[in-house]
Amino acid sequence: MIFQREESIPLLKIIPIMNKTAGQTQHLKIIASHGSSRLVLRNEGQLNLFAPETPIAKKVSPGTPILLRIKSGRFFGNGEKVLEQILHSHNAPAFTANSPAKNGTSAGKNTYTYDAHTYHTKVPPQGIVEFLKYYLPHGGLVLDPSGGSGMTGVAALVAGMDVVLNELSPAACFIAHNFTERVSNTDFAKAIKSVLAELTQLRKDLYTTECRECGKHTEILYTVWSYQVQCPYCHNEFRLWDHCRQYGSNVREHRILSEFPCPDCGKLLKKSRLSRKNAEPVMLGYKCCDKVQREHPLSTKDILRLEQIETNPLLAEGFYPKTYISDGINLNQPKRHGFDTIDKFYTKRNLRALSHLWKEIQRLEDRQLASMLAFVFTSLYQRVTRLSEFRFWGGSGNIARFNVPFIFNEANVFVTFERKAANILDHLQTTALHYRGNKVVVCNSATQLDYLPDNSVDFIFTAPPFGANINYSEMNILWESWLGEFTDNTSEAIVNRVQGKGLAEYENLMSASLSECYRVLRPGHWMLLVFMNSSGKVWEALNQAVCQAGFVPEQINIFDKQHGTFKQFVNENTAGSDLVLHCRKPVDNGSIQTPSEKLSWQKSIAQFFDQRTGDLPVTIFLHVARESESDYRTLFSEWIGFGLLKGHQLADFSSFRAEAEKIIEKKP
Repeated sequence: MIFQREESIPLLKIIPIMNKTAGQTQHLKIIASHGSSRLVLRNEGQLNLFAPETPIAKKVSPGTPILLRIKSGRFFGNGEKVLEQILHSHNAPAFTANSPAKNGTSAGKNTYTYDAHTYHTKVPPQGIVEFLKYYLPHGGLVLDPSGGSGMTGVAALVAGMDVVLNELSPAACFIAHNFTERVSNTDFAKAIKSVLAELTQLRKDLYTTECRECGKHTEILYTVWSYQVQCPYCHNEFRLWDHCRQYGSNVREHRILSEFPCPDCGKLLKKSRLSRKNAEPVMLGYKCCDKVQREHPLSTKDILRLEQIETNPLLAEGFYPKTYISDGINLNQPKRHGFDTIDKFYTKRNLRALSHLWKEIQRLEDRQLASMLAFVFTSLYQRVTRLSEFRFWGGSGNIARFNVPFIFNEANVFVTFERKAANILDHLQTTALHYRGNKVVVCNSATQLDYLPDNSVDFIFTAPPFGANINYSEMNILWESWLGEFTDNTSEAIVNRVQGKGLAEYENLMSASLSECYRVLRPGHWMLLVFMNSSGKVWEALNQAVCQAGFVPEQINIFDKQHGTFKQFVNENTAGSDLVLHCRKPVDNGSIQTPSEKLSWQKSIAQFFDQRTGDLPVTIFLHVARESESDYRTLFSEWIGFGLLKGHQLADFSSFRAEAEKIIEKKP
């Protein structure tokens, strides 16, 4: 089945291949073949291609920037022509369900497609497919007016439907365009190999160390850096790494302490309040002779190599961004620590690697391959920046905000690039292989869908911006600085004080967007909104926008993404499961019935628990040291759905939890 992980790859056979560098035999999986070509995934998650020497076409010098090669006006690819064809083929309404889907859906994030490229929030496409097949059992034209990374497009193409993805951010459009492309697996792997081959010497120059066990040269996988900090009491400076670590019985119990005594005066210090000085490397990791990952302090040679790079980085001029960082909710923290331009988000070593890698990608002649390799490049996102917080257990450094950690992980750019290329290959070999239907990606505001006629779309599925939860235009600046085009946030539906947008502005922009959705959707057809926010006022603003546009909410249920976020585990006031609002455009434009009952949120919660049947949901914390407890996040989602349909007053998550705890305690 598509979307699944290892078991879904068509494994042809396993072959032994001699690793010339290490002088050892590795068993490699052949995961695709085409004629005499064989595509091979190495044990480490890197790519090799054993094929006849058919070179990948390259320009002598980099040509037109990639975004300009794949984007014409606001349309990506041949989108304008494809849109005309799509609209012509869908000139009559598709059959749609007459009643809303009664049950929610559950879909996990741990799939090849979901893992292929990061984004701030994504709806698992296998869950979207369920709704598409229910509401459009015979196919139709699908629209996502807030397309994000393109998961609605992935789902529609897998289901054999045509889809229009509208999105304000050029970076998100770029991601969505590539997520929904069909590319030859063999050509993709050959292009990866070709680009990396050009940078072999640079890779050795930047990431070579000596194995402490056998003395041979080996590749650095990552380097850990720590800031020097100053005690506010005795004013002495010390290296944070040396004094804030605590080791447990296993790696999951190792911790970077948030509070610890000053090594000089003994006063208890809060890490978050310490002033920072310079950052310096403290440890590096590699694999060599025994294939076990080793960690060691840097040698004199390692430090000398880094000093030389810092002094003379030899960047590929013109192929790395120097974008100035303006004020912003998520941008002010890095600016306070001296990150006032995008290039300062990187160590000099990684910036050198990235600039030359970006230059080589631009040399690819084939625009689709160049775009897909740039897709691998953008998938690195925060992982290769100074924003990637060190974790003893590893894992991704990509989060939906910018934060400069006290101790950060400098990942090897080339190793990370290979690993992400392998992830994207998995997606191409599984999900993308099954694409049917056509797609159009449009970089455009959802408040003005002027390229779509009235009553032309059969189904809308979208996850609009969640109030103030994620500042998309700010977070996308890292991608957009490399791509060379930035979001016009004038019509960005968000609560953001720096942009001068409060709840009223958010509601107005959502109303404008949903009014356009109402205009282009066919009468009697459905719009599904995926949404979650811990603020009752944001929920009421969304509900007001939905009703003002003319939609009738007929069902609200849960979209369970199965894995909670880290923020949900550590923050008591973070809401949980997303809700799906099933809204219908009436066949006639008669007056909408408004609920007569306007209960207070306290009475609404009491009524919800009186009418709720079944056992209470329970949260089991697998990765956090906490005892199981009532799942108030799921209960909050259930209550919001209950209250919205009845027109009750809504409250934020913290108020709901306090009230719910009192009710649950009184239950026998």
